[in-house]
Amino acid sequence: MIKKVLVISDSHGRDANVRKVLRKEKPIDLLLHLGDSQGLTEEIERAANCPVIAVSGNCDLFCRFPLETIVRLGKHKALMVHGHNHFVSLGTDMLKEDAVRKGCDIVMFGHTHMPVDDVTDPDVMVFNPGSISLPRQQGREPSYMVIDLDENGNLREEVRFL
Repeated sequence: MIKKVLVISDSHGRDANVRKVLRKEKPIDLLLHLGDSQGLTEEIERAANCPVIAVSGNCDLFCRFPLETIVRLGKHKALMVHGHNHFVSLGTDMLKEDAVRKGCDIVMFGHTHMPVDDVTDPDVMVFNPGSISLPRQQGREPSYMVIDLDENGNLREEVRFL
């Protein structure tokens, strides 16, 4: 049963902070990477010591990961994308519409390098962990998200900083 999910994005091949967050947050049951890993290494996948699900981003050329995927998190269905194909730099409306169309009540994206934890829309929650390596928000602290799932499949999410 999945209880703790680590969500990261935009590591851009700079795995030092990925290793730091894995040490800080272990044990985890699932690692989600929202794109621009630029080569999620087997070392990181081994270090996670759990299943890893990733999507490709605009910098992930010739990548083995899909552009999007849907993952079940407790009683929720989450659409995972990088966001560049949904023009997230201009807002999340297109992203939310796509998630609802696909039967998802959560959408997770990266690309902007800025964290988002928006649960105000009754139809779809919007999560972005920010960038673990190249943050752009005020303070420029590398960020990630932890999702805790209870025994009933309810979730509690939190953006955290290194």
